[in-house]
Amino acid sequence: MSRAYDAIVLLGVELDGQDQPTQELLLRVQAAQRAYAQGLAEVIVASGGTLPGKRISEAAVVARLLAEAGVPGSAVMMEDQSQNTMENMRFTARMLGGAKGKRVLVVTSDYHLRRAVLTARRAGLHAKGCAAALEHDEAWKKKKSQELAYTVDLLMGWQDDGKSRPQWTYALFDFVFGKKRK
Repeated sequence: MSRAYDAIVLLGVELDGQDQPTQELLLRVQAAQRAYAQGLAEVIVASGGTLPGKRISEAAVVARLLAEAGVPGSAVMMEDQSQNTMENMRFTARMLGGAKGKRVLVVTSDYHLRRAVLTARRAGLHAKGCAAALEHDEAWKKKKSQELAYTVDLLMGWQDDGKSRPQWTYALFDFVFGKKRK
């Protein structure tokens, strides 16, 4: 049977303070499980490393949740080294044997979907997206506005191998994200 995609790429999101999944992550897992149940791909790549201050990777939590949802372990690949969306895609491409010709369905939150698909394409994957719809509350609005800054970062090529964001942009990003430098 020919599948629409070579893989479903399920992007993790930061775990809560007790290393448990947030509601946002649970919604992403549900969306990926539905895509898998529809037969869109034979494999789900659970993507997300261990962030600073955490004891477990997002991918490990996602794999556990997928198993609880009835997805066989043989259908789950764990990409547990990434720290950001570009790394999610680069490391996933390597796991799939290279990006060339690989068709992926990227599953992430609705506010993040456009940039995640663009990032997958920038990494060489043929990508489409599947959104986990979140409540459009104040937290969602903040995340959506932050996506604009990250998208500029991506489109300017500052996430490409060997490149980095110019120094002047850090103050701008700090302003957008409400952070203060020490």
